[in-house]
Amino acid sequence: MTALICVNVLLTVVVLATLFVTWRLTHQVRQLFKEVAPAGALTGSKGPQPGDNCPSGPFRLLNGAAFSPVSKGGTTLLLFVSATCPVSRKIIPIAQDFCRKEQVDLVFAGDDVPEVQQRFVQQSGIKADCFINDPIIGRVLEVDKLPAAFLLSSEGVILSRGLVNSREHLESLLNAWESGFTTVQDYITHRKRQKIQAA
Repeated sequence: MTALICVNVLLTVVVLATLFVTWRLTHQVRQLFKEVAPAGALTGSKGPQPGDNCPSGPFRLLNGAAFSPVSKGGTTLLLFVSATCPVSRKIIPIAQDFCRKEQVDLVFAGDDVPEVQQRFVQQSGIKADCFINDPIIGRVLEVDKLPAAFLLSSEGVILSRGLVNSREHLESLLNAWESGFTTVQDYITHRKRQKIQAA
């Protein structure tokens, strides 16, 4: 009988200890999620930065028409992609869905021979009148890695920019612009400084 009581007491202690450890772990995980910064689009220091004007063009579209970022009349996501880049192929449908839901105009850009680009847009479900095939715009914006994205205002001002390979990266471009900061990372750094000053 005494042994049975001892076993029950021991089991109770083990269960209570397990509950306490679980509670502490849950608390630590919540703290971790508060501290971990969201992954924003990587912004390079080369080329025009947010606040600068995007070159107005006009640039050559794949269908032969001319395009100017200023003439779109709304917020535009300019996304540089390539037929030879697997990440570009992955981000295209994500960007199309993202821009449709966020009501942002989407224009793709690249630099290759028209025949290659025609096959690429057909395979990717891109309209030829939404694809700039002109080397000048990439050179002026100093795009050296893909896929690179530029969020542009209706006046052709760069609102935010960065390398993107996920929906989270695309969202970070909008978040950076809406928060009034150049990048999401700048916004997080600012919040951390505010917390330190308030402490």
